[in-house]
Amino acid sequence: MANPVISKVRALHTYSGETATYAGVATKSLALVGIVTASALITWAMGYATPVTATVTSIMGFIAALTITFRPAWAGFLSPLYAILEGMFLAAVSAMFANMYHGIVVNAVMITFGIAISSAIIYAKGYVKVNEGFMRAVYMATLGIAITYLIEFVLSFFGIRIPQIHQGGAVGIIFSLVVIGVATLNLFIDYENISQSVRQGLPAEYEWFCAFGLLVTLIWLYIEVLNLLRKLKEE
Repeated sequence: MANPVISKVRALHTYSGETATYAGVATKSLALVGIVTASALITWAMGYATPVTATVTSIMGFIAALTITFRPAWAGFLSPLYAILEGMFLAAVSAMFANMYHGIVVNAVMITFGIAISSAIIYAKGYVKVNEGFMRAVYMATLGIAITYLIEFVLSFFGIRIPQIHQGGAVGIIFSLVVIGVATLNLFIDYENISQSVRQGLPAEYEWFCAFGLLVTLIWLYIEVLNLLRKLKEE
């Protein structure tokens, strides 16, 4: 889901030793994306991209993410594990969509990275000002989406589903577009928090924490883009 994690970096104290750099965060972010990609490809090629894999790895990944959230210093060795688990999860989910619609996975990957790169350029150019008001509004929207998904998850045990989340149609497509929009806004907050971490001179070990936080948002964005493309193909 959304990235409430990386903002905790701003609350940490400065450090007198080696500090975080943009290059360090970028390198570690690319490393985690590479691990996710390799894990997904291996899982898919070996035939393990199944619903069971998706269920197990989603639970394990959630536990790993929570641990990193509350123990940022552990991000250095837990983030790669999280990336492996999420790669397996994404392989299972992507395989399900790929079996229904040819080319949907490649399109989703391209759109996701297109959004990430575009938003990074926009942020770097200063076209979007990420201030406290911006963050507050995005966090409230993200919380609303999270609550909606949580309610839908609970209701699913009683055989009740929220159609807009899963079905196509104008309302379902608009819902997905709104969620993708909120996820994109979270990317701007990710970039701002990374910038704050570097400017405040946080320890170099927190580069992994920043990279992990960015990965959380990218995975959420990819899942939502995949869901939107499915709805569009059902029209």
